Amino acid sequence: MGKYVKILSITLFVLLVVFAAIADRPIISKLLNGLQLAPYLRLVSILGLIVAVFLAWGYKRKIEASQKFVRAQEVLDQAGEKAERSKKECERLELNLKAEYERKRTDLDANLSKIKDEYEERLRLLKEQNMELKESVAELMQRLKKKNAN
Repeated sequence: MGKYVKILSITLFVLLVVFAAIADRPIISKLLNGLQLAPYLRLVSILGLIVAVFLAWGYKRKIEASQKFVRAQEVLDQAGEKAERSKKECERLELNLKAEYERKRTDLDANLSKIKDEYEERLRLLKEQNMELKESVAELMQRLKKKNAN
């Protein structure tokens, strides 16, 4: 529909220009019984030109807006792709950090249990030595009592 309106308006405008150009010919004046058609046709042609200028300006603005929309859509798509890449990168980093945390936690738990076992062994040995010392002190005390009793 829009194409037909444009074609019709361009055709009408061209006809107005042609009629304005031939309106000054004497034969046209004879055909219209002395009526001067040229000023009217020129006026209509000028008005048509003004309308054509505004239509062209509106079409130009429409094209500019369309180009801006396309560019904005491209920028939006690029931003969406960048956000998606960033999101995937964050997810990958999160998984790496969780895996590293678990690895370090298990290493620390193993080290802690090893150190705990070592200290428990030392504590057991110290308790054994303490018991041996108590037994030897008790034995020495009994000898001392026997010696003092003699």
